[in-house]
Amino acid sequence: MTSVPPPQDPLLALIGNVVRSERTPGVVYRFGQKVGEGGMAIAYLATRSAPEGQCPVVIKVMRPACMHHFGETAALVVKKEAVALGRLNERVPATPFVVKLLDVGSVWILKDNPPTELPWIALEYIHGGAEGTTLTDRVASSIRATGFAFDPARAAHAISCLAKGLMAVHEVGVIHRDIKPDNVLCCGFGDQEIFKVADFGVARPSGVAGTFGGIPVGTPGYAAPELIVSDEANLSPRSDLFSLAAVSFFLLTGEEYFPVRTISDAIIQYQSAPRRSLLDTGRLSPELRQREAACRAIDAALARASSPEPGNRPADADAYAAALLPWLRTDSRRLRPAARRVEIFTSPRAQSIPGWQWLTRQMPGTDHIIRSVAWDGDGRCLAATTQGLVFWNGTSWQPAPMQGLPDPESVRFVRRLAAGKWLIGCEPATFATYTVEGVREVIRLGDDTMKVKLFSGDLDDLAIIAATDEERTTSLHTLVGRRWIKPFPIAGVAALSSVARVGDARWLLAGRRVDGSGFAAIFAPLEFELTPLETPKVRAFLACGGHPDCEIGLVAGVDGAAVLRDDQRVWTETVAGHADLSSAVVDAAGGCWVGAAGRIWHREPGGPGEREWQSAWEDSSWTAPIVSLFADVGLVIGVTADGGVVEGRSIELELGTMIGYGPPPRI
Repeated sequence: MTSVPPPQDPLLALIGNVVRSERTPGVVYRFGQKVGEGGMAIAYLATRSAPEGQCPVVIKVMRPACMHHFGETAALVVKKEAVALGRLNERVPATPFVVKLLDVGSVWILKDNPPTELPWIALEYIHGGAEGTTLTDRVASSIRATGFAFDPARAAHAISCLAKGLMAVHEVGVIHRDIKPDNVLCCGFGDQEIFKVADFGVARPSGVAGTFGGIPVGTPGYAAPELIVSDEANLSPRSDLFSLAAVSFFLLTGEEYFPVRTISDAIIQYQSAPRRSLLDTGRLSPELRQREAACRAIDAALARASSPEPGNRPADADAYAAALLPWLRTDSRRLRPAARRVEIFTSPRAQSIPGWQWLTRQMPGTDHIIRSVAWDGDGRCLAATTQGLVFWNGTSWQPAPMQGLPDPESVRFVRRLAAGKWLIGCEPATFATYTVEGVREVIRLGDDTMKVKLFSGDLDDLAIIAATDEERTTSLHTLVGRRWIKPFPIAGVAALSSVARVGDARWLLAGRRVDGSGFAAIFAPLEFELTPLETPKVRAFLACGGHPDCEIGLVAGVDGAAVLRDDQRVWTETVAGHADLSSAVVDAAGGCWVGAAGRIWHREPGGPGEREWQSAWEDSSWTAPIVSLFADVGLVIGVTADGGVVEGRSIELELGTMIGYGPPPRI
């Protein structure tokens, strides 16, 4: 436990002060700015420091007045959140759909007589980016940018994430009891977007004694009727499904399903029929409004899930999603954001970020070599190494289970398929889909002589595979709806080192020719066409990055060579220092990032001669190359071949998006 001096406002004294972990020796937390508050606790942005590195976190501290008034009941709220979230951390990889617990402890406030012990809880920090951190923020951002709430594909994805998050919560014996838009935290953009269940302050884990003494919990308009009238006999996971239905209506319409402010108003509306219809709202996506039958079916699914009788609701979150999602999903599985959503990233404000803060998340130096990295939208990743699979959970590398896979050393690459789902490439000629439950599906290509080197795309839609045969001939294989089409051999290419999607059906390729020169090209599999790009004479191109939504591509190679492409032109630039560029990525704003040993450079969006490469981070003690980069607007993370992790964040964007961070627990 840590004590703080007695200022006029005791909680202000936490800012700038340090508390020590009571669980992990050597770990301390330094409090920064306040980012949210509720009736029972205050949330602060803080930095977690450990011998292996640092990371940003959010710490929620109980208010002294609540401890005085509610006593043990107030402390129980923190204990419940710790138990609820702690049970979810036991699985590797952990679910990406629930905010991760990092630590718990307490701090003494010396001003009080007698001094007061305040419990605190440390949670993973969620980078909201330009569209905001909470679901409330993101729906508002969508309305500002497009005039409407979420389109059907984005809504389906959000509901799927939340249903999976609730399934994980319910499977460990927890009822959340306060699902609402402010308690859903968001990160990523487009295909990388993830929605996370957060704030377990009024959760009810089994095995934790104590009650709230009949005090209603939850939020009127979102909390189920059995919650707001404290009907413990009918409390079950179905109570959270009532709330999920109200949240689903909100993200589809931007309006509340039950527009109430008091418990009495909520009880009256819950019992009334019929429920509100999507078609009666003003900001429903035009794509969905045109499908009246789908709207009526969704109305019926929401009405069932929000039934005042718990027994009439779906059995679990999976059943709820199964009833709703078929009516939202379209033929295209890719989450293509509306054009105006992309435009907000190219505004002058989004690109005039004056300063960045860099943290060493993990010191380099492992006993294995990282071969391939697959990022999720929250900055966590699965990696293939010379000793098998490892998972980066934000604070450390953890061995990932390998049951059902060939020998660990046969794993050659990993690729992200969706949030919490990856594709693993093994030798000989074997693919496996991998989730938080482990290996789910193993696919043999039928030709053991084929060595699969690279994969990009969607297994169920459109994907390409780069492979070599026993004669070392490199070919591109296209998968359309899980059906193979004729392979495309690439004459004169010795090896491909990287592929990146730069459009719906366009891929950028990087590698080396048989004559020892670099190779870069655009591949259009549905047109069966390969277009080589004009490049400088360098030994090889080692990496490429692309962003399908802004249709920008980047190829990076030795001697600082960089080839850029937009929807109109291709041009070449040289990164200062002439380093061998080993990684490349394009963020949602069209900003380009490249990495080398001990260096990261950034280039803002713009055509030939309009921008220059700027050194973003440098540390000469990091001698291994950066093998992978992850970038969102205002965030970049690099991983080295020997396991080092460095992270940069835009100071201005962080300050803007953290205000209004999901509220802390309350009674």
